[in-house]
Amino acid sequence: MDDQRPMGDRDPLTTFFVRYGDALASGNLPGISSCYDVPALVVHDRGAMAIDSRRQVEDAFDGAAEVHRAAGLVAARPTVLTVEPLTDVPAIANVYWDYCDAEGRSREQDGYRYLLRYTAGGPLIQVVVETPPARSASAPQVINDPSPS
Repeated sequence: MDDQRPMGDRDPLTTFFVRYGDALASGNLPGISSCYDVPALVVHDRGAMAIDSRRQVEDAFDGAAEVHRAAGLVAARPTVLTVEPLTDVPAIANVYWDYCDAEGRSREQDGYRYLLRYTAGGPLIQVVVETPPARSASAPQVINDPSPS
């Protein structure tokens, strides 16, 4: 767990968040919900929302892709900035998101911290905490990923 290394294009967490971002951008509700381990929790400035089922995840994201496309945003691109293992199973990932237009230009940004659970099938999101994008982007570009390669 002391193995800190620069982010690579094909590391398991980047692959996971790219899959999650593709599902978000396309409105693939089952794809989005398959990235969550329920029960889950979402925390933001306005409060917190407990999520008890994958269906509730899908309901929470229903229509979001259409809203983004109407604003000219067609892709959600993650940058996994850091990963802090808590044990062999849970870890905290700091992720910066660029929401891009059809030309690939970043038009909006978000930051989130994710409490992930490593499972036999790969990482799953258990807790999401919204963070300011500037705070996420200023984090060091290292990873400590305990998942098997």
